[in-house]
Amino acid sequence: MPLLLLLAGLFLGAGAAHAEPGRAGDIFASLRAAVAQVRVIDTASGDKAAIGSGFQVAADGLIVTNFHVVSEAAHEPGRYRLEYLSGTGTGTAVPLQLIDVDVVHDLALLRAATPLAAVVPIAQEPLSHGERIFSMGNPLDLAMTIIEGTYNGFVEGARYRKMLFSGSLNPGMSGGPALNEQGELVGINVARGGEQISFLVPGNYLEALRARALDPARAASDIGDRIAAALLADQDAYFGALLQIPWASQPLGKFRIPGRISPTVQCWGGSDETGEERYRHVGQECGSEDTVFVQESLETGSLRYAFNTYASDELNTVQFYALLDGQYAHNPWFSASDEAQVGNFECREDFLKGKGLDWRISVCARRYKDLEGLFDMSVVMASTGFAGEGLVANLGINGISEPRAREFLRRFVESISWAP
Repeated sequence: MPLLLLLAGLFLGAGAAHAEPGRAGDIFASLRAAVAQVRVIDTASGDKAAIGSGFQVAADGLIVTNFHVVSEAAHEPGRYRLEYLSGTGTGTAVPLQLIDVDVVHDLALLRAATPLAAVVPIAQEPLSHGERIFSMGNPLDLAMTIIEGTYNGFVEGARYRKMLFSGSLNPGMSGGPALNEQGELVGINVARGGEQISFLVPGNYLEALRARALDPARAASDIGDRIAAALLADQDAYFGALLQIPWASQPLGKFRIPGRISPTVQCWGGSDETGEERYRHVGQECGSEDTVFVQESLETGSLRYAFNTYASDELNTVQFYALLDGQYAHNPWFSASDEAQVGNFECREDFLKGKGLDWRISVCARRYKDLEGLFDMSVVMASTGFAGEGLVANLGINGISEPRAREFLRRFVESISWAP
């Protein structure tokens, strides 16, 4: 064979292999008709108040999206309505009805007045680390797109199980499907964590929600009641489990404190020893990274606690207790401020005896107005009675019941001791 023909054959062969239809193109073509833009419409103006993505999982028009996409319509159905625009580019708006929600895992089921033309099949086999994933959605209200990335297992130490997707989700893609190489659903787009870091809701939570939605008693209940019941059950299970296990204990100055009490909690530390101050300070802060989106400006489910020790050989007793008094303050760990969502904090201050320690303590709580039985709790404690050695502890919990709050606070106080 002449050399030029041989080289041409090599290049043509390489080009043909590279030009074979990509998996992303195949999946996009086969499932574009099953994916839509979900829109929350302000009924007064007729304009969009929020947008996301969704996909059909049954031929009768059952569509899935994130709860946070449709939360405004869930909380104020008289003010907002739901509709979808097909991903095929027809531009026809079709009404949607909210059927059920899983607020804890950020999922919602909708029913379309006119079904989409295709259905996303559900994967039956688990993914392996490193497998390709293809995410579909409508980013920034631009157009229906598909993004390729990699499955990297589940997020370690997460309170709420999430899949780690090494791909670039963008606003507007929330609620879209994440698919394996066979075009089967493995997860639901939910959030982004930065460049090439995104998160997916595992598909098994969708299957559980679909099963619950078939319960006639549940269907007859109010969406708001379902949200409150789910949050109450979630906090009861989480804090109940924490109270049943031993807590890791560690030294901090001349005290022993609870450290990382659960894999769902991360801790950070720091110290000040510049020589410019007349005291030494060592601090630690721990907290869970996950929250549950309830509605705009209201997220719940977080746990945080902090310890700060102070020691001095130079300050006299009055000066040292003045130092502790200056650090005795509630931490601003609570973002919700809408009077329609939460009440005012009510506080009580007292003195109590702990494990070899005397404490000055302030406990504050406020209730959620539309989530019966749930509260935010903030605690600050300062040790008393040790000349030149002091500890200030803070505890903050979003969304906890009164019984669990009492149990957890008692355990928290008892887990701190004086250990010179």
